[in-house]
Amino acid sequence: MPAGSQLLWEQCLFPVSRLRQKAKEKKLFDENRFHAIHLYSMSAELTNSQRRVLDFVESRVLSGESPPTYREICQRLGYRSPKAAADHVAALERKGYLIRRKGHARAIRLTGYSLGVPVLGRIAAGYPVDAPSEVETHLSIDPTAFGIRDRSKGFALRVRGDSMTGRQIFDGDIVLFEQEQSPQNGDIVAAIIDNESTLKTFVRKNGTSWLQAENPLYPALVPIMGLTIQGVARAVVRLLSV
Repeated sequence: MPAGSQLLWEQCLFPVSRLRQKAKEKKLFDENRFHAIHLYSMSAELTNSQRRVLDFVESRVLSGESPPTYREICQRLGYRSPKAAADHVAALERKGYLIRRKGHARAIRLTGYSLGVPVLGRIAAGYPVDAPSEVETHLSIDPTAFGIRDRSKGFALRVRGDSMTGRQIFDGDIVLFEQEQSPQNGDIVAAIIDNESTLKTFVRKNGTSWLQAENPLYPALVPIMGLTIQGVARAVVRLLSV
């Protein structure tokens, strides 16, 4: 890989910010021990004014406070009109750093500078198992770099088993998911089938949906009682040996 391409890869995976440093200090995850597959995009550069607005929003979130309103941004940064604050927030949204939820008070939410993606335990890449989720750690990565626009929709699961080796997903890998997405035919999904969780390829044909393993040793899974999609896979994170 050319040197310039390698630098672009590293900057996209690990954007430099104060939140990233805080995540490292809290030992949420050791970013030097993993790499990711399926890269999507990089965030655009910010103007000084946009950086000041983003820093203010970050500081509020890190301190446990609610996101600021446009008027609070004006008071903090000395803008005369809420429109100036709104324009900077809109620019940050276009560049992928913030999102605004229409119809909600204090609707500004962070995207690109999150404290990380929660790893919610393990998922079977084999036969389905009962695997309740709980946060075991965080990945200090930016989910928006993998096509997840709303960082709150990102989560990750550790893979246990070998039923997805045909899609280059192996035992011990971590898969990044986006929740509340309707899967397309052929998507890799985290699913609940007949009250048990599994990682498989989603298949829809002639109005019928089922889950397909990517290893000939495992059968297809056709739901009897129900099929619920928890998330659509967006990336694979593979730990490197140390």
